[in-house]
Amino acid sequence: MLGRILILFFFISILLFNGCRPVHDENTPEGITALAEAAMNSGNHTKALRLYSRALEEFPGDIRYASWHLGRAGALLAMKRPDEAEQSALKAVEEAPDAHTKASAMLMLARISFARGAFRNAFRRLSEVHQENLDEAESSQAVELARTCLRKLDTDYLASRPATGWTEVLLLLELEKRYASAGDYDKALMVGTEIDRRYPDAHDRYGRLEIHEPERMFIALVMPFSGEGAVYAEKVARGVRMAFEMSSDLSMNAPILLEFDCSMEDVVDIMRSLGDNSSCLAVIGPLTSRNAELAAPVVRRSSLPMITPTATSNNLDSFGEYVHRLVVSTGEAAGAVAEYAVREAGCNTFAVIHEYTSQSVSEAEQFVSVVRELGGEIVAVEGYETGSTDFKEQINAVKHGHPDGIFLPVSAWDAIQIAPQLRFYMVDAALFGDSGWDDEILLEHGGEYVEGAVFPVSFRVGSINPATARFSYHYRRRYDEQPNILAAQGYDTAMIILDACRNAGLSRTSLERYLQGLEVYYGATGACTIGSVSIPRSAYPLVKIIDGEIIGID
Repeated sequence: MLGRILILFFFISILLFNGCRPVHDENTPEGITALAEAAMNSGNHTKALRLYSRALEEFPGDIRYASWHLGRAGALLAMKRPDEAEQSALKAVEEAPDAHTKASAMLMLARISFARGAFRNAFRRLSEVHQENLDEAESSQAVELARTCLRKLDTDYLASRPATGWTEVLLLLELEKRYASAGDYDKALMVGTEIDRRYPDAHDRYGRLEIHEPERMFIALVMPFSGEGAVYAEKVARGVRMAFEMSSDLSMNAPILLEFDCSMEDVVDIMRSLGDNSSCLAVIGPLTSRNAELAAPVVRRSSLPMITPTATSNNLDSFGEYVHRLVVSTGEAAGAVAEYAVREAGCNTFAVIHEYTSQSVSEAEQFVSVVRELGGEIVAVEGYETGSTDFKEQINAVKHGHPDGIFLPVSAWDAIQIAPQLRFYMVDAALFGDSGWDDEILLEHGGEYVEGAVFPVSFRVGSINPATARFSYHYRRRYDEQPNILAAQGYDTAMIILDACRNAGLSRTSLERYLQGLEVYYGATGACTIGSVSIPRSAYPLVKIIDGEIIGID
């Protein structure tokens, strides 16, 4: 009797157990999905493919439609059918109802490209994935796949920076590792500095390289190498690079040059990072007065000497120690032009149109003074606000005086706007300018309207000044082009820094002490100084535009 009861209890238990198990019905979307996922997890990819394909065929309007395509792609990839897998993954991207599904599908496309051996394409697709839309497991998988892709790509390709978004930091880390492994410690240091600036926690998260090369001191060149100002920055950089190349040939202990791409948005961050880096001795840059003024408080706090080759604002001089600008001597340039206009060009009556800036007004006053000393007559002096483009009022005032010559102490940009308007309002007079005219745009856009104009240049390729001639010779040999004033200013700034390193030692304090004591530096740009004091020169090279070319006046 007891035996029968036990047998009955056993069968009832089996029935109850089976009744509690989930039943997956192949006729419902939920059932097919569960069965397909179970098949994938167990490694039965053929069954999973059949189930996902059936779901897609029988339930085209279901919310799981995109995820079925994604599952189908995974099954096909496991079965080594990447072409079909890619079609399903692309369909999943197209039909994705939410950000997570789309990101998962993009990750699948990257996996497919990797399986084909298309590592660049796989990395590109990973860069397009929004990592924040992946779950934790998928995110880890994406990171590992990206790092594996990077290990299979060549260094030249990595250096072209093909990464965007979350993959960029992984690329920089790989590039840093490559440079260090190849013994190119200068580049490894530069990339490592950029990582610390842009991704402060990256080295803590992924590890920091142990570079056993002796620490190299460096000078940072901070310029906008991309975006606005890049054309001008490159000219300055060429002069700087040449100075460092020539210095390295002469001294094994010279600091190296590292370049940093800088915009107004990140100039403060870059300077702060350089200030914190004890290997950085000094900074050459930035390009503009505005960026230099943003950087000035940062470098002062870090006791990091900074010289900008091109910024002209007098405000920079008020910051005091560690903030410097290269000042190319201007001296009596306007007086030299006035003397030529009266004695050589034969003009007797003059008008002046100047900008309302301290430099333009000062040169106008100097020109007027010298003309009167030499017996000439000034018939009109007219000014205009910075940024003006219509000069009708000033030109009409000048026209009534019937001048033989007109002096325009303005930039080349303003000159090519004023000159055509003078012709339009039928003012026929010889044109004279200042060193602000020394710019390529004068010839490119001035055309016939500036023909015959005479102006001084602070830097001239054909100069007999030994420093200028030597610079021009080496520049043409290296770059197969003529240098301009920007390249010369970059060269002189770099040479001042390098001279300081040789003569004062490799420390920020000693460099600053040297710069503070520097009076006059005779370089490619002539006599120049550090700070606000300009040293006058006894003679200025004057040039004239003849048949669209700049010709020196002996």
